[in-house]
Amino acid sequence: MGEIVSAAVVGHVPTVMLAEDVRRRMSASGRDTTLVAGYRRLRAHLEARAVDTWVIFDTHWFTTTGHVVAGAAHHRGLYTSDELPRVIHEHPFDYAGAPALAEALRSVAKERRIRMTNATTPTLPRHYPTINLVHHVRRDEKVLSVGVCQTAELEDYLALGEAIAAAVARTPGRVALIGSGGLSHRFWPLRSLLDHQDYDPSHIVTAEAREADLHVLDCWERGDHAAVCDFYPEYRRHAPEGRFAHYLMLLGAIGARACTARGERYSAYENALGTGQVHVVFDLDSRSAVQTEEAMR
Repeated sequence: MGEIVSAAVVGHVPTVMLAEDVRRRMSASGRDTTLVAGYRRLRAHLEARAVDTWVIFDTHWFTTTGHVVAGAAHHRGLYTSDELPRVIHEHPFDYAGAPALAEALRSVAKERRIRMTNATTPTLPRHYPTINLVHHVRRDEKVLSVGVCQTAELEDYLALGEAIAAAVARTPGRVALIGSGGLSHRFWPLRSLLDHQDYDPSHIVTAEAREADLHVLDCWERGDHAAVCDFYPEYRRHAPEGRFAHYLMLLGAIGARACTARGERYSAYENALGTGQVHVVFDLDSRSAVQTEEAMR
């Protein structure tokens, strides 16, 4: 019934919630982060794909004994970030949930013996990887947020993604998968933190982390997702945000290791206080194109 029509890894850093003049003052050159302009491009992409439902993999929502999704019919309230209340405080949010998709996922997870909870309580905390994207990009799409199980491993994340694809197939809708998170994710120490606000990737916390990020981006642009999975144990040394689960769950839903969807950058690769940030949209149409090319060889 339903169909996954878009998939993207998208940055959500608190900086995007600041006024443009403040964002520009953070850069030595006075330039703005490219993430905000990238949101506008992402919005146009989603509209062209007639997306009506989002699945957001939220890298600030950690769970422990299983996967959890926010399956309420509606989400409304005020949000203040406990991490950065000076930047995001009393921010109103009001958006539709995707309860049918959440329930379909619960059923698939049960069939496949995947530990998963569909949480529908209105008091469930929200996190800014969801809130910031809803603020900048959403029009009227339904939203299902998915947490990161911190005890899971690569195969568990891929398996949940595969279950999400099966649930989408059982539920009407045109679905975008959005991995809301960054790449390498270590910060500069507090005493030097503000010396590294500039968006230039030379401020990534180590040269090794920057090279690891660029390797992942190269693999994405070539559509070599198997190589990223193979690199995962090494990449974990650079603390990819959210255990890189936002990408791995997304990947499980679009073919796992066999996926050949090429990635296109919708922003520059940027620094955020030592962490690597970028928007990348995966061309789901290129999966069949590459497979056809290989079959003709």
